[in-house]
Amino acid sequence: MAASTYPNSIMLVNGLSIPRTDKTLERYYTLRRVVRAISILLILVLATSLPLAQAQTTISEQSQFQCPLTVFGEYEAQQVHLQSTGDPTTMNVIWSSVTATGGGAYVQWFDSDGSIIGEDEAREYCYLGHNMVFYMATMSDLIPGQEVTYKIPSSEQFLEFSFTPIDSNAQHFEWISIADHGDSAEGEAVSDAIIADTSAQLVTISGDISYADGDQSVWDDWFNYQQESMVKIPWITCVGNHENEPGFEFTPYEHRFDSDGEEGSETFWYSRNYPGVHMVFMSTEHDYDVGSPQYTWLEQDLSSVDRTVTPFVIVYGHHPMYSSNSYHGSEVELRDAIENLYVEKGVDFVIAGHDHFYERTWPVNSETVVDTGTDGLFVRGQAPIHLVIGMAGRAAYEDLDEPQPAWSAYRENNSYGWTKWNYDGELREISFTFYRIDGTIGDQFTLLESLPVVEESDDEPASVPGFSSLITILAILGASLQSVIKNRDSIECESN
Repeated sequence: MAASTYPNSIMLVNGLSIPRTDKTLERYYTLRRVVRAISILLILVLATSLPLAQAQTTISEQSQFQCPLTVFGEYEAQQVHLQSTGDPTTMNVIWSSVTATGGGAYVQWFDSDGSIIGEDEAREYCYLGHNMVFYMATMSDLIPGQEVTYKIPSSEQFLEFSFTPIDSNAQHFEWISIADHGDSAEGEAVSDAIIADTSAQLVTISGDISYADGDQSVWDDWFNYQQESMVKIPWITCVGNHENEPGFEFTPYEHRFDSDGEEGSETFWYSRNYPGVHMVFMSTEHDYDVGSPQYTWLEQDLSSVDRTVTPFVIVYGHHPMYSSNSYHGSEVELRDAIENLYVEKGVDFVIAGHDHFYERTWPVNSETVVDTGTDGLFVRGQAPIHLVIGMAGRAAYEDLDEPQPAWSAYRENNSYGWTKWNYDGELREISFTFYRIDGTIGDQFTLLESLPVVEESDDEPASVPGFSSLITILAILGASLQSVIKNRDSIECESN
């Protein structure tokens, strides 16, 4: 939504409004808490006056549709995170609180001069089994590449953050990819590295995010730890098997992330365009066979990519098509269903987690190595390079006794870390680095869009390509020949 019709006021009832200032904000929230307490007391009195069975039915019905309202709880924004919408001029922001506001939670955003761009009242939504309210607002009219400041009211203060919308036409783009994260000490070390990285513009997670596994407080703790990074850059996700939680299924994931703008209804496959890169986020936890809705979508999406604008294509998922670790290993059914599609559509990278180690394949098709590159340098279009990057914090595998297959270019177990990508629009290439949590480099390579064209100098004869190089070679040969002759003459003199 664009600028509000009441950007500087608080709406009350019957169209009445008051100026929005720090003092009025404090009074507003104080008044609201009093009203909330009185309202709930009245509800309790009325409920006790009804037959018990009728009261139980009413409470049960309300719990399915209404967010929790607590008498003594404070509305305090937490777990704030940005969510990319696919439109570079808009950005969703999601946060949580232990109480509902009943309306009045909002986001304001400003340009570099402090002028308000817009305001959007947040949508409130909840899910059964967790006493937490979620809020989502959409910032619009953003200018890619220009920093934006946004404010969220929290209790009796404002939370203020800044971010820069990604410019899809930029010539430089950096991002981080992880999988199998969690809230361990190693996971926090990876999070700290992400927070410290000032050049990354995006984070992707290939499933198994928090490892809540039914304990919803784990999600809350995980989001609060990542907030310092997530308020500045969006984190984009795809589901893993641990997002399918006992007793909840995918409901917590759907309420905490957003890619479709529908509160509490996250889509499980979608794509985004960024500078030089088309990113696809698919679900290995849902039907992906030929003819399924997801496969049909994948085929249409990959067919629509304009490779002159975004020369590189990356597919993120959770289960790996290629993994030499026997703990889980290669998802052969996934490979049989989709690999041909990825090869046909020219997918460059397939990123997975699930196995808690690092592995990179050569460009490979049906377990056949297509190219081995030159000193870590590859040219796109040969076949996808598959990466398993499940070493972001969750119980790294200590043993790797299985023989390394021919299609495996590099693998490393018992290590934690993250991966960093760098797109260079001038060179039309993507460079990749796997960092261990101690900062050392585990693996590196570069993928070129095409082989560079050797241009001739204007001073060179048109009929002799590389003339200067030829002269250099002849000079070296001449010097070598002179050295040989000199050595021969010296030997002959010594013999005489």
